[in-house]
Amino acid sequence: MTLFTGEVTFGRQRMLFDVPVDTDLVRITGTTVTKGFLYAAVYDAKHAFRGKVLFEKSHKSLLIQSQNSGFGAIDGEISAGEWYLELYNLEGEFRSERAMQYQVAVQCISDAENTDTDTDTTSYAAQAQGYAEHLQLASVVTSAHDIDFDYSNLLCSESRWYRGDLHAHTQLSDGHNSLQAANDIVEAQGLDFFFFTEHNICQPKLPISKQCLFLPAIEVTTDLGHFNVHGPTSSLDLRAIEHSSVATLQAGLDIATQGHSSISLNHPMMKPWHWQYQDIALAQVSTFEVCCDPTWSTSAKATDDALLVLTQMWNCGHRITAVGGSDSHLQPHERNPKANEPSLYGDPSTFVYSHGLSGEGILSGLRNGQVYIERRCGLQFAIYSGDSATQLQPGQDSKGQALTYQLSVTDSHHPYYAECIVDGVVVARIVLSEQPQAVDIAKGYAWCRVDIRRGHMPDSGNIAAEQNEFEGCINAVFDGSKPQFNQPLVDTWGELMERINSDEV
Repeated sequence: MTLFTGEVTFGRQRMLFDVPVDTDLVRITGTTVTKGFLYAAVYDAKHAFRGKVLFEKSHKSLLIQSQNSGFGAIDGEISAGEWYLELYNLEGEFRSERAMQYQVAVQCISDAENTDTDTDTTSYAAQAQGYAEHLQLASVVTSAHDIDFDYSNLLCSESRWYRGDLHAHTQLSDGHNSLQAANDIVEAQGLDFFFFTEHNICQPKLPISKQCLFLPAIEVTTDLGHFNVHGPTSSLDLRAIEHSSVATLQAGLDIATQGHSSISLNHPMMKPWHWQYQDIALAQVSTFEVCCDPTWSTSAKATDDALLVLTQMWNCGHRITAVGGSDSHLQPHERNPKANEPSLYGDPSTFVYSHGLSGEGILSGLRNGQVYIERRCGLQFAIYSGDSATQLQPGQDSKGQALTYQLSVTDSHHPYYAECIVDGVVVARIVLSEQPQAVDIAKGYAWCRVDIRRGHMPDSGNIAAEQNEFEGCINAVFDGSKPQFNQPLVDTWGELMERINSDEV
């Protein structure tokens, strides 16, 4: 066994170790003194990528073998020679440094040696084998960091709304659920599609489910903010880039392909994880996470602040789609501090209209804004244009025609109301029930969005009254002839923030 101990402040370290001939399994186990983000990436003697994990206080292991490798690891030949482990601490460039003290043990085991006599434990190979047998998995990340995934494969051929979660974690990064547990929760929640968005790690193997389409993704995580790449072209390889937040962000943007991937800014107004990278071009951003883990104590304010920013994006001509994400890290029986309900995968749910349940369909729907968000109200709606003969989807160009919204909810246990927002102004509120209610929007708008709130509707005479808790959002339809949609008024996040701050003054 080879043992490494030390400390990594903001920076990275490379550690070399030898893998003998006839090794059948490489087991790398790490732990840290304090909880934090210490990434470990492993490369073999041929410099092939073999796995990645986020080390925390609890011990975590990568079990690497030719087939049926363990959680976070990549199958392939166990080549003899010099392997290396890279440790990354990406926190501390713009915040206080968080020195991460670590211990990493490397064991190289042959089949002949892998005869564990302790009846209370299973052998290392059996641990990895059990991981593969209990859950049917498909390899996604290759040893060259490429993503090998069939985005055209149809799980369902219907053209309809599909319900999913765009932001979630497992034990591979800082979540509490195993991959098996995550699969079980997702299926119990009845989700149609699901993205694992581990911090700076792409799940190398995804569950295969007859019910839910599991899709590749990654949460690029830095001191300047976090963003999801849904449908990346490769996993994140940090070996050859400068160790900085900006370089990491750019590396994340580089693994997204225009016309295929979708980029989402995560919890953009939720401090201390809010978006701070001023130079990102808004034209690169497909979606904007307005609601992130509604059970977190600061989520309600962060959501309302994000909706205000979303409004300014649209007023400036950037048709960026509002989405939700559970950002769930917890097991169903656990709770966030001060929360009285669980943080579950699928709360909130993001619904995407797609012509069949496939990766291409879901990613296209995200990029084109055919999306609505909901927690649990059972939202039903239709948008009609002009003479009510033409039905629109969110994200579509209405050509400036008058609109009629038909709105209802299936949940009769809680009160709900809708706010119709035209060019950033609440122009109407209506109480929602199981019976469809109509709202008419006259011509002359640039865009129109509908937000759903839980609670009793404020006095109708006070249209600017304080809002109740966010429940959902129907993304905007727009008049594509308006000049800002052809020539946006700002280009970057920094310019947008300057505009918002000057308006507040």
